[in-house]
Amino acid sequence: MPRRIAFALIEHGRATEWLTSLVLLGFAMTLALPGDTFTMSPSYQGFRNLGFDEAAISTPLSLLASMRLVALYVNGSWQRTPMLRAVGAVVGATVFTMLTITFAWNWITHSNIALSTGPATYGTLALFDFLAAYRSGADVRASRSH
Repeated sequence: MPRRIAFALIEHGRATEWLTSLVLLGFAMTLALPGDTFTMSPSYQGFRNLGFDEAAISTPLSLLASMRLVALYVNGSWQRTPMLRAVGAVVGATVFTMLTITFAWNWITHSNIALSTGPATYGTLALFDFLAAYRSGADVRASRSH
C-alpha cells in the first residue's frame, strides 16, 4: 500500500502542483483584501519583525502563483513544458519553506509563545513542492530522451 501511495504522489503528482499554486494564490489574495491581517494573530509577528507589510508579501506571491498556474495550464494544454513546472515547483518549495520559518520564528525565539499551525501546514506544502520539483525534473530528462 505505501508503495502505491508513493507512486501516485511522485509519478502522478501534478494535482499537488495545482493545489500548492492555488494555496499560494489564496494566501496572497487574502493578504491583499482590505484590513490588516497581520494584526489578527501573533503568528504574523515574524513578518512584521522582518519589516514586511501585506502588500510586500501579497504582490510577489500573487505574481508567482499566477505564473505557475499559467505554466501548469500550458503544460497540460499545448505542449509538455516540464522545465516550467520544475522551476515553479522549486520556487513554490522555497516560498513555502520561507513561510514555514517565518510562522515559526516567534516560537523559535520566544519560549512562552505557542506554535501556530502555520509551520506544519506550510512545511507540508513545501515538502510536496519538493516532490513536484523532483517529478518535473524526471519529466525534463524523459522529454530530452525522446
